[in-house]
Amino acid sequence: MRRTLSGPARHQASAQETLIVINRYPGSCGKCRRRVEAGAGQAVNTGGRWSSYHHECAPVRTAPPRGNHRGWHDLPVVGFDIEGTDRQPMDSRIVSAALVYADGTTSNWLIDPGVPIPPDSTAVHGITDEMVRSAGQPPRKALAELGTAISKVIADGTPLVVFCAHYDVTALHTELARHGLPPVEWDRAAIIDPSILHGEVEPRWYDSRQLGDLCRYYQVDLATAHDAESDARAAVDMAVSIAARHERIARTHPDALHQAQVGWYAQQKRNLQEFFDRQGRNETVSLEWPLETKRRR
Repeated sequence: MRRTLSGPARHQASAQETLIVINRYPGSCGKCRRRVEAGAGQAVNTGGRWSSYHHECAPVRTAPPRGNHRGWHDLPVVGFDIEGTDRQPMDSRIVSAALVYADGTTSNWLIDPGVPIPPDSTAVHGITDEMVRSAGQPPRKALAELGTAISKVIADGTPLVVFCAHYDVTALHTELARHGLPPVEWDRAAIIDPSILHGEVEPRWYDSRQLGDLCRYYQVDLATAHDAESDARAAVDMAVSIAARHERIARTHPDALHQAQVGWYAQQKRNLQEFFDRQGRNETVSLEWPLETKRRR
């Protein structure tokens, strides 16, 4: 099993795992044998032995093999994703959203938020003011449809798969309240968040946790990153891929899995907060999942 470390993380490698950090010392690349300058590559520890590699020469991580066990990953689930105007979910206005159903059908919304879309947000998802003004729905109409559609998924008892659900759930909850629309009953939902599942099954993972990078690890196709439909579909495929590789995840009923993720998320974020504190960074991490009720700094 391989796990990747970056930054200040330290761990004593066992004979069964491979660890990676940025190389602190120069050396000869373990693959091409050319020199790797200090800080310009990776130092890989396999079974207690360190080797240096250029980034492009380093061994590729592979996820554990799929098993033959049964579980919720054999049953229908619905994927959900939004794109917004702000990284803070309580400040974000939704500009696009998608639901991906188990039968392959999708529901998509392009929404005119009624406020300018910041250029840095457009740089991420590619949605411009001109696009939403010409083809977007009024926010109250679109959000009412989206809220109703998600409420039906929950009422039907179908698990809702959402990558980094704290953002999407909190942003939608805030938007519905902002427009005087009925809230979604999130306390009745069974949400499966593959970002939390990954943190639980790979507790020493210190590499990128972005959707695209994790998709590569779990051998999931992400057609267009930061497109709501593509991200929702990839989230479902990743959740299924994790469950197929980890029997204890697959055999946990979605309702119980939802409750377990509340605790897993809180612990994962406590670890992140401790890292921020050690770095002297003035950042506060929310421990609430899936719905945040307090504004983050």
